[in-house]
Amino acid sequence: RKVGTVFIGGGTPSLFAPAAIERLLSGVRARLPLVADAEVTLEANPGTFERARFAGYFAAGVNRLSLGVQSFSPKHLAALGRVHDADEARRAAEAAVTIFGNVNLDLMFALPGQTLEECESDLAAALAFGTPHLSFYQLTIEPNTAFHHAPPPELPDDDLAADMQEQVASRLAGAGYRRYEVSAYAKPGRECAHNLNYWRFGDYLGIGAGAHGKLSFA
Repeated sequence: RKVGTVFIGGGTPSLFAPAAIERLLSGVRARLPLVADAEVTLEANPGTFERARFAGYFAAGVNRLSLGVQSFSPKHLAALGRVHDADEARRAAEAAVTIFGNVNLDLMFALPGQTLEECESDLAAALAFGTPHLSFYQLTIEPNTAFHHAPPPELPDDDLAADMQEQVASRLAGAGYRRYEVSAYAKPGRECAHNLNYWRFGDYLGIGAGAHGKLSFA
């Protein structure tokens, strides 16, 4: 069967050199029939950002970048324990848009101590880059994580978190983004094809430690 999408994610694959990503994609193409215009996404962290590295990924065959910004607020990035700062996030986003064009920015809301106004500030900063795809996830405290063992103080209550989610949905709809998943918003026709395949219960081949796949033969 032909393969329409490749998603390199989980952890921080942008720690790999472009040559390693090129070797990986060459191996995929040698073993699987990729369609000519296959969507090839790489997840990246602004903390590992170098413009030449992004250009190298593009040359290697990556045509979509998903950038884990989380927030453009120095205070909230520090609260989340992120390795990048707000300036690095902006520089990485600018370079990604210039080099790839097809970019997703991952952001979070309901962060420790976050106000509705601060959520709006992150929204405005994200929209300023004009990326075709944005993801906004609510911070959730998962078992066996650092936040589960030591919960951060001043987490927004359920009502405030709900107000933030409504704010995100309303603001992005007004900017021309369509909400096509719980936390994903895209300009018309710019939805992530790989994610849509999951939501439509399509088949996918998972490769890597702990990877999960679903292959049917009907």
